[in-house]
Amino acid sequence: MTNQSTLTCTVPTQFSTNLDQVVLSPLEYLTCYEIGGDDAEAFLQGQLTNDIAQVSAERGQLTSYCTPKGRMLAIFQLCQWQKKYIAILRKDIAESVMQRLKMFVLRSKVEIKPRTTIDSIIGLCGSDTESVLSSLKLQHPNEDYETSSSEHALCVKIPGVVPRYLLLGDKSITLKVNDLDKNKLHIFSDNYWQWLDIMSGIPVVTTTTQETFVPQMTNMELIDGVSFSKGCYPGQEVVARLHYLGNASRRMYRFETQSEEELQPGENVYRTDLDNDQSIGSVVSAIKQNDDTIAGLAVLRIEAAQQNQLAIGSPSGMVANLKPLPYEIPTEKNS
Repeated sequence: MTNQSTLTCTVPTQFSTNLDQVVLSPLEYLTCYEIGGDDAEAFLQGQLTNDIAQVSAERGQLTSYCTPKGRMLAIFQLCQWQKKYIAILRKDIAESVMQRLKMFVLRSKVEIKPRTTIDSIIGLCGSDTESVLSSLKLQHPNEDYETSSSEHALCVKIPGVVPRYLLLGDKSITLKVNDLDKNKLHIFSDNYWQWLDIMSGIPVVTTTTQETFVPQMTNMELIDGVSFSKGCYPGQEVVARLHYLGNASRRMYRFETQSEEELQPGENVYRTDLDNDQSIGSVVSAIKQNDDTIAGLAVLRIEAAQQNQLAIGSPSGMVANLKPLPYEIPTEKNS
């Protein structure tokens, strides 16, 4: 897949969810693979954490791919378009994840390959997204993970603190997007879309955090990314046991910290009120939301999060303050 968008992006000096115009963000960090063949549904059902039987031409889903130990290798959107499954995931992990999936195809009638006809992946959000989608000949999805499509494009509604949509299109869609009236649009870099993921409590897996988190640690079952009624998949026993025993000791929280430097996934988090250097969690994702403030998600031990005396990098490092998420986090009894 290539991305031929000629949109000139800006980075707002202050990220905000109060949007007076439509925002477009070319999502250069994402790519697409297609999974097709007579056995594609059964194959994916045996590999991913969500119930693939619920994916249709009208509805996608969030899902993850785990090791046999229940640690996530990837989180991605899965949709159905033109009788094939479309996986939308980060470029930095895509090739290795899809190569691993291919190892388990064996004699199944399944083909996994990059979706080369998709020319652009664009994030769309704001006050009048319906008119933009209409100009692209697409219906306006109303419910989370609902999809609409045409011969040239696929659109999926993504949960969040503002109405937003993932738009996948071929070269003709790219040209139409480039021809939109720029006076009616904000064109922001993909940092803004990733910041909305953080504000919405949607986790990611990067190359540095692969095989680090069990789905429940990143609240995946709270945002419809895990099914507990489907059959087996790699790591299913670990994920199910944690669910039914209800004893998760770590959860994902949103935080802010003051820094002029970037913060990378995988950075350790510590308690500032204890006289030791034992890490109590790690950063999932982080984006600068203005010149000196970083917003992020971190998986933390529940009791440490309740104390909310946290620092990143070292016990005397960047002070982190927890902020609310748009959904409630359970406080299971620690094991």
